[in-house]
Amino acid sequence: MNDAFTNSKTIASDPLILETFQDYAEAFETLDPSVILPFYQYPAILISEQKPVKITNKIIGWAAFKIAMTRLKRRGYDHSKTESLEVRQVRDNLAIITGTVIRYKKDNSELERFDLNYTLRKVKSDWKIIVGTLLEVAEKSA
Repeated sequence: MNDAFTNSKTIASDPLILETFQDYAEAFETLDPSVILPFYQYPAILISEQKPVKITNKIIGWAAFKIAMTRLKRRGYDHSKTESLEVRQVRDNLAIITGTVIRYKKDNSELERFDLNYTLRKVKSDWKIIVGTLLEVAEKSA
């Protein structure tokens, strides 16, 4: 369970923004694409260092996440923790979440870490991800 949101900073009047992100992070740990798809509004864009991917609907989303989650399973992924999380509500219906995610294996050894930047939009009464950017954390030089 993604229970670590350390050093969180919230500049938002709507507490559902952070709650939505926490629920999404927990859902992601199931590595079941169908569990995380309701957190997105379509079309959505996912950006990684490799390439941007436009997710136009749930079917394409399911296929894209199935590939990514299968790779994570093969690599031994077990859970994640989020550090330096910042939630900023920029409009009544728009928010940006930034932070660093550390993914771990079952033995608690680090699998990878990356910076995230999610843009969420309020749709009716729910917050939905419309853009997700995941960038590898650069190695710090000594």
